[in-house]
Amino acid sequence: MGGELIITKLSTDQVFKIVQDYKEKYKLSGTIDFTQNRTIKTYNGFDDVKGVAWLVLVSIVPTVYEADDEYTIIVSDEKADVKYIIDPNGHYYCPHSKGNNGMTDEEFDAIWDNNADEEEN
Repeated sequence: MGGELIITKLSTDQVFKIVQDYKEKYKLSGTIDFTQNRTIKTYNGFDDVKGVAWLVLVSIVPTVYEADDEYTIIVSDEKADVKYIIDPNGHYYCPHSKGNNGMTDEEFDAIWDNNADEEEN
């Protein structure tokens, strides 16, 4: 599995601490299994992340409302903070944004250039 070398500012341990602190602060469920190679990966650029992005998979026990048994926390290497979460259904979620109810319509549209109406509770 050869690929390009990605130079990061953060170490895996630093990313793990950022994600753990974020999970505690926003009371997010799930566990991170660092024994699996696929749990944490880096990418050069990822949706709305300039530079290197870390994707950290968090395992959960799915409910009837969730399509998968994990969600992904996206961390910016450059800013050393969580950008957003991709929930088990593939929806983008941002607990630290203003209303604490996920991304605002403006944030969502800025990422996706999407003008579709979203019907959220």
